[in-house]
Amino acid sequence: MQTFKHSKAIKAYLEGLKTWTSIGFVPTMGALHKGHTALIDRSVRENDLTICSIFVNPLQFNRIEDLDSYPDRMQADCEMLIEHHCDILFNPRKEDIYEDEARLDYDFGSIGVGMEAEYRPGHFQGVAEVIHRFFNILKPSRAYFGEKDYQQLAIIRWLVDKYGHDVEVVPCETIRDKSGLAMSSRNYNLSAEQYQQASEIYEVLQFCRNHDKNIPPIELAEQCFEKLKQNFKPEYFTIADQYTMKPLNSWDDSDMPRAFVAAYCGDVRLIDNIAIK
Repeated sequence: MQTFKHSKAIKAYLEGLKTWTSIGFVPTMGALHKGHTALIDRSVRENDLTICSIFVNPLQFNRIEDLDSYPDRMQADCEMLIEHHCDILFNPRKEDIYEDEARLDYDFGSIGVGMEAEYRPGHFQGVAEVIHRFFNILKPSRAYFGEKDYQQLAIIRWLVDKYGHDVEVVPCETIRDKSGLAMSSRNYNLSAEQYQQASEIYEVLQFCRNHDKNIPPIELAEQCFEKLKQNFKPEYFTIADQYTMKPLNSWDDSDMPRAFVAAYCGDVRLIDNIAIK
């Protein structure tokens, strides 16, 4: 595996490849887990070259304490990437990615309202800006994103459509452990007891999925929120259309409803979602 730390160097390297070379890109902030390696594995299967970025993007943190506490596991991450046959690690510095002033005034429409956009103000502005820059540097054929961050996935699709990036956005199913807990870098910050308890979030999502026939979406979301309050500090439980991200008043409002949740387990903020139909 080759490692590049400067955008000009990796850009020059990629420009020297044969024009037909397909490039798969998996953007991460490190602290890799099975969810990330599933993205790497798929990219390796589908492309001639796979690039993984590890860059803790300061622009997408609305709380400095979250940035400061983000897990740093670079040595373990590199070993994991090599094990899964990643070809290139792109590990730039902040000064390299943000040589010029960042743009933070994207208008995402309804997909940038509510849920993560409400509770993490500025988060999607930072996500869009860094991915926009990565796409311009790397010019990948395909980019792989996990469905655990489903609202973010919608933002990336918007970005590609808005700015005409010639890249296929490949959504990948959320990877879960045997208890149902969604794999997340933040899980590294959970105690053993909290890790076990956190699986209850998935149980509440399944409750939501199993009761969509006879309970209106607003009422069902409220019931799920109350269930979470028993062992968590929930921020939201929302049932919305998975494309517009607009909350549902009736099941007739959407053919593709999805339940979204964010809750604190101790001091660790976890998010998850599940398709209802």
